[in-house]
Amino acid sequence: TKAFRRDLCAAFDKDPACSTYVQAMIHFKGFQAIQCHRVSHHLYMQGRRALALALQSRVSELFQVDIHPGAVLGEGILIDHATGVVIGETAVVGNGCTLLH
Repeated sequence: TKAFRRDLCAAFDKDPACSTYVQAMIHFKGFQAIQCHRVSHHLYMQGRRALALALQSRVSELFQVDIHPGAVLGEGILIDHATGVVIGETAVVGNGCTLLH
């Protein structure tokens, strides 16, 4: 999707440690957590909240990144060193936002 491509470009363009797009997809848990959030947010907005929250809970366990499925994330987001990041249900993260943690 467009958001996936913009997020991937953000990781590659904004993080000097990122040397390839594949590296971001495979090794950057901030990128991975954002993509998982996009799936859980879609489920959440469809009213499938139990499934969305279950996915979010597993992602939080796996990546130590907690993004509530109700949070609204723009495109081209970078969360660098994402461990411990918490984004709540009412949060809005705009397009092109970079979180350096």
